[in-house]
Amino acid sequence: MPRESQDSIRARAIEWHIRLRDGDDAAWEAFAEWLAEDARHAEAYDAVEAADQEIDSLLPHVVIREAANDLDAPAEPPTRRRWRLGLIGGSVAASVAAAVVLFSGPAPSRYDVVTAPGERRVVALDAATEVTLNGATRMTFDRNDPRFASLASGEALFRVRHDVRNPFRLEVGANIVEDAGTVFNVVHERDEVRVAVAEGKIVYNPGVRAVSLDAGQSLVDRGGAARVKVSDVPVAAVGSWKRGSLVYAGAPLSRVADELGRALGVRIAAAPSIADRPFSGTIALDGSGVGQLRRLSPALNVVVEEGPDGWIMRPTVSAAP
Repeated sequence: MPRESQDSIRARAIEWHIRLRDGDDAAWEAFAEWLAEDARHAEAYDAVEAADQEIDSLLPHVVIREAANDLDAPAEPPTRRRWRLGLIGGSVAASVAAAVVLFSGPAPSRYDVVTAPGERRVVALDAATEVTLNGATRMTFDRNDPRFASLASGEALFRVRHDVRNPFRLEVGANIVEDAGTVFNVVHERDEVRVAVAEGKIVYNPGVRAVSLDAGQSLVDRGGAARVKVSDVPVAAVGSWKRGSLVYAGAPLSRVADELGRALGVRIAAAPSIADRPFSGTIALDGSGVGQLRRLSPALNVVVEEGPDGWIMRPTVSAAP
């Protein structure tokens, strides 16, 4: 099979960047397969992603002067202007309506990636390092430092290329997760951090407070707690949301509600009277959205009601105190 040209790879990377804006699970799986085919694929996609993020960050400072032959066309608002992509003579050209773009100040190296509830997104940091963001997640990356990431809120699954001389470091609030292995999942919500390891090893808060986790271990760090709680976790349960299932062993219903909300794209809360009630079991997500909540109600032993701010899990009559 002839080797792909760099122009062909770049064009395909742009196609994926556009397609994944509204991509379903099948699209994301196909994209992951494309990344795995050739190390150059991830490099090309990362370059396209970085260029798009750079354009977004500069838009507030942009003055656009349209070419003379475009003067009769209505101008798009700067906040909505995007790359216009074309193939010219087999090479890729990115242009903005033949505009002259003037801006002040250097482009910032850090950029945010945000997913809406129910949305997932994969960020390839290098050929062997990728981060999959679950719904309702906000992260910061650095286009000049692929060994850095920051999780402001939400959940993400990390598959990291290990480099003992240059470890991958994830900021989670005031905490640090340092890679010493390969695959791990991190959740940051309110004043709680949860980390679980599927492969290899991580170090939580390297230094005096360091806690090491091996594959099959997890930790919970709650604000105000004197100690970090470490426990065992089935390896298959780590990042299982990416495969369409949520696995619990004595998790409070408040956490189940939060994670269902991230996965289904709706706001869900557990009533205070049952928020701490433990739940054990596996929830298989079928993509049916809110309708799935009612089907899950018997298994969770709750009644799900729609309220002004979303959906609420309430105790059944038999379970009510």
